[in-house]
Amino acid sequence: MLIYSLAIKEKFGQKPIQIVLFVGKGNPPSSSFRDEFTTHRFKVVYMKKIDPDEFIKGEKPEEVIVGILAGKFKEKPQIIEKVKERIVEIVKNDKEIAKYIDSISFLAGLFDVKIEVKPMPIQVDIRKTFLYKWGEEEGEKRGFEKGLKEGLKESILRIAQVKFKKAKQIKNFLEKVENIKYLKKIEEELIRAKTWEDFIKFLKGSNSKIRNSKR
Repeated sequence: MLIYSLAIKEKFGQKPIQIVLFVGKGNPPSSSFRDEFTTHRFKVVYMKKIDPDEFIKGEKPEEVIVGILAGKFKEKPQIIEKVKERIVEIVKNDKEIAKYIDSISFLAGLFDVKIEVKPMPIQVDIRKTFLYKWGEEEGEKRGFEKGLKEGLKESILRIAQVKFKKAKQIKNFLEKVENIKYLKKIEEELIRAKTWEDFIKFLKGSNSKIRNSKR
C-alpha cells in the first residue's frame, strides 16, 4: 500500500485515499503499516459484514459486481445469482453483458464457487465467455473436456496475475498440462498460496503421477 501510494503521488501529484476490501477468512488486517521510520495509514473495509444488496441495487454494472465480494461465504452462490440477474437487467448491450458475465465467473472462482451455464434472456453467444469454458454443458464429451481445460488454464493465469503478477512465469508450463484433475489441483493450490514461493514449491513437489493419470 505504501509503495502504491508513493508511486501515485509522484505521477499525479496527489496522495490517494487507499481502501483495502478484505474478503478473506479470519480477522481483517491492520489499517496501518509501520517500520522504524515510517507510518502509513489506509482504510480497511470488512466486506463480510456489508449487505451485498448495498451494491447489487446499484445502477452501475461495476458497482453491482462488487456485491460478490460482500456478505458471508456460505451465501456466495445466492449472491452471485442475484448479481447475474441484476447485470442482465441493467445492461442492454449483449457484448457488454458477456464482458460482465466473464468478470462474475472469475470472482466466483476466487471463492471456489462453480457456476453452471443456464439459459439467460440475452442474445449474446455465451460460449465465447470464460464462464462457458468453465461450465460447458452442451456438445460432445471431447469438446467439453477441451473447453474445460482451456477455462481452467485461463483461470490459473488470471489468479496468478491478480495475486502475484506472475502469469507469464507459468504460461509455458500450463500449455503442457492436459490432465483436468491436475489443473484443478493447481488452481486450488494457487488460491490457497500465501506467497509465490509457496505455490512454486507445490508445483515442484507435486506428484508426477497426477499429471499423467487419466481424468
